[in-house]
Formats: sequence, C-alpha cells, structure tokens
Amino acid sequence: MKELLAELSNQLQSSDPSGSIAWAPDDVFAKVMGKERKGRIRGGFGPNPSGQSSKSALTDLQIRSSQSRDNEVAQLKASLAKMQEKLSSFDEMKERLSQFKEIKQRMARMLQQIQQITSQCSQVGINDFDFGVSNG
Repeated sequence: MKELLAELSNQLQSSDPSGSIAWAPDDVFAKVMGKERKGRIRGGFGPNPSGQSSKSALTDLQIRSSQSRDNEVAQLKASLAKMQEKLSSFDEMKERLSQFKEIKQRMARMLQQIQQITSQCSQVGINDFDFGVSNG
C-alpha cells in the first residue's frame, strides 16, 4: 500500500473542501484489499451495510426463529392439554355409561323378579287382603 501511495497517480484526492476523502473503486485501498462484496465491508469485522454486524444479524435471525418455534410449541402444548382434558371427560362419560348399563340390567332383573312373584301370587290366589290387611 505504501508503494502504491508513493506513486503520484495513486494519491488520494478529495473534491470536498472539508478535507474528507472521496473513495474511488480503483483507489489504493481497493487495489490492495480487492473489490467490495455485496453485504460486506472490506477490511475486517464490524457493521455491515445494513447497520448490524453480521454476527448480530445472524443472532437476531436465530432469536426470531427460536421465538417462532417456542410460540408454536406453546400452541401445540395448549392444544394437547385441551385434547387430554376432552379425553379425560370422555373416559368419565364412558365409566358413567357402564354404570348406567349395570343399573339398567339390575332393574331389568328386579322387574323380572317382581313379575314372577306377581304371577306366582295370582296363581295361588293371594292378594293384598290375604296378608291380614284390613280396610277398616
């Protein structure tokens, strides 16, 4: 770089009266460091043209991606909890239905027994009055 600067044709020139340097694509720095690449700054680490360092831009992308996954996982967990609650309710209903079926069977047996007793009583000729019940 020193050799190129020593040549008169490669001197840095400024058209700005304030003395700032006007960089040209073929200046000494460009000749030594090479062409600029899109999204990069020649000469080292630091902010990229978007205003963020490439490391922090990647980290931000990872954070947003992670947050998106976390939100999706939270939604799936909530959905799973609702489904488990419904399944629990269905299990309770299934148990109650089983109990009702058992009660229905018992009642059917009792009704059958009552009908048998009634039939036997009518065959023998027993009625309410034969049990010593009087009407007054």
